[in-house]
Amino acid sequence: MDKQSNNKKILFLYTGKHPVHMAFAKEIGADIQKLSWKVPKGYDIYLSEGDYAKLSLLRATGSIPSKSKIIILFSDPRLFYLNSKQLFNEKKYNIKNNSKIKRLTAKFLLSKVDGVLCGSPLEQELFKKLGLRVPSKIIYPFISDKRLNTFKKIKPKLSSNNILFIGNGPDYYYKGIDLLIKTFKIIKNDFPKSKLYVLGEWKVKSEWKIKDVHFEGKKEDFTKYLEGCSLYLHMGRGEAFGVTIIEAMAAGMPAIVSNITGAKEVVKRADPRFIVDLNEGAAARQVKDYFSMNLASKEKLSKEFRKEAQKINEQAMLKLFKEQFKLLLGEIN
Repeated sequence: MDKQSNNKKILFLYTGKHPVHMAFAKEIGADIQKLSWKVPKGYDIYLSEGDYAKLSLLRATGSIPSKSKIIILFSDPRLFYLNSKQLFNEKKYNIKNNSKIKRLTAKFLLSKVDGVLCGSPLEQELFKKLGLRVPSKIIYPFISDKRLNTFKKIKPKLSSNNILFIGNGPDYYYKGIDLLIKTFKIIKNDFPKSKLYVLGEWKVKSEWKIKDVHFEGKKEDFTKYLEGCSLYLHMGRGEAFGVTIIEAMAAGMPAIVSNITGAKEVVKRADPRFIVDLNEGAAARQVKDYFSMNLASKEKLSKEFRKEAQKINEQAMLKLFKEQFKLLLGEIN
């Protein structure tokens, strides 16, 4: 699919400039610029990262052509929060209720887009729960070839009882940091030498500051953490996907995820037992089961998780994106 594919001129409007999304845009030959209230006319398709409200309003006011198509790529907390009737309050660092009027307005504006690309089957499930008559397709993010080759060489310390989590704030609720800490507290009762390493930018709450929980800050290279831990734990609440889960798996580290984490589809193929209900008790039981395995069993699991992660590579996922984008265009034109 090149720039003039299907004779459609495409503009990709980024909000977060995610490198995977930028690669998607280049793959379909889209022009690229930052989303703002001033969007150039002359395009057949406007593809955006998440912000459906702005584009819907721009088309309604004639700022972009009425005949143009709007496609939204979802890979963030928006759909989860729209379904949960809550919002993360960054100023107060807590969860607040989202008013009915705001939710109805958001759903109305979302109903005016022409197509949706969902970053995982979970994202599509959340979108379909809204009951909107808008076609959607599933795509997946990926690990770059360079990073994948780096992770291939890593050997996790499977004999340890150390746990790793990688992700950035501020939204601890969406990322499940509170559940991660609660799970670790339970695990410490049976595995007192266990340590939890949390990588990423976080405003650390006082109740999270417990023995052997290490908030390490943002790290460009987390090789030493992958080499020093035996398990990746991600208790996401509606996490669209979670590329760091796949990165850990690519390094041979088994990953336990909640059942509302997008990457569960990949985890399931390695071992369905590693998908747990969204509570600390269920997570702790699975962690304990894993820690209690002999080294040979852990090594076997490590190979399975590494194998499945290798499939989420750049070439395969770019091909999938192109195919799904083309199918979506067929439905909305």
